[in-house]
Amino acid sequence: MDAKCTARNRAGEPCGAQAWRDGLCRWHHPGLEAERATWRRTGGEQRSNKARAKRQLPDAVLTPAELQGFIGLALRGVIAGEIEPGVANAVATLARAAVVVREATELEDRLAALEAAAAGQTGQDGQNGRFA
Repeated sequence: MDAKCTARNRAGEPCGAQAWRDGLCRWHHPGLEAERATWRRTGGEQRSNKARAKRQLPDAVLTPAELQGFIGLALRGVIAGEIEPGVANAVATLARAAVVVREATELEDRLAALEAAAAGQTGQDGQNGRFA
């Protein structure tokens, strides 16, 4: 039989998790505070809208060449009378939205990288990377 954690949860009830060390689970063990902070941060990042969107549509991301190809097919279909102009308009609108989202995501990623680099440069003496 597995030993249960001896700590109590927020409601004051016994923790139901399996004990890890010293009669405590990984969530209640005081030696894992730094790891728990990392777990919480990672969990928050994984619940962000950006992360959820990436998980929902991983295969729907189209390259610019693919977008251009779909728009070309739609245009040819309209000219040939095989596709209604409204459908082609919807294709163009979605392609435009995909480009805007891609640009915004790339800009956000670049900004995050620059902020991380800037944060790494401050700290030597607290004055923008200059050493004392």
